[in-house]
Amino acid sequence: MVEVMTLDEYVRLPQEYIVSGGLDRDEICFKLDIGENFAKARDAVLKGANDWPKLVTWAYSQSKTNSIVTFKDTHPLRMWMNSEPAEALEALQAFWAEDDTPIPERIRVFNSRIPDPPTFPMKGVGTRLRLFSALAMALDPKKYPPYRVTLFGAAYRRTGYPMPPKGADEAALYEHALGFLDKIVKQAAARGFVRPCNRLEAQSIVWSYRYPERFVSELPDAAE
Repeated sequence: MVEVMTLDEYVRLPQEYIVSGGLDRDEICFKLDIGENFAKARDAVLKGANDWPKLVTWAYSQSKTNSIVTFKDTHPLRMWMNSEPAEALEALQAFWAEDDTPIPERIRVFNSRIPDPPTFPMKGVGTRLRLFSALAMALDPKKYPPYRVTLFGAAYRRTGYPMPPKGADEAALYEHALGFLDKIVKQAAARGFVRPCNRLEAQSIVWSYRYPERFVSELPDAAE
């Protein structure tokens, strides 16, 4: 059962861990590195460089190593890039376009261009969003951090934050998660804490609650 606490407690409990450098070491630095890898892939995609599939695959391979995505997540995309490179390139260029298109629209447009099964046999909006959010890191990992449906669901239950609407698509799920991260940042600022000061830092706190022993000796008791 997920331990229940107020949002204020949720932000306060990791503060010693943050100040000690643990959050940077365990959660933030590798995500910034992965964001740079995806940014390089984005540059190649937008230029239509010959090595764009290799760079996209490389960025995902580093993400897999750090549990942002899994091999099962990326396999359909790699199949698509190999079998229909022109279509995949066009879809990625739309997702990574150098304009002010909001992230929900980028996600919906990209999702609409992905072939249906069996060509792209990926089930579940949460699984797809895990893949899409990794791509979004190329735009700015501090604004568009990785997403995992189980970890955000646990955070919503732990803090009493509303769950996403039933039947929400990938874009709506991500918007909901970003709103939650913004609320964490605002709560920290209201308490006078320097960090988390952006969505990536807030997301890293969400992910750190997988291992609460890092920063909490005893979490509040779960609600009956």
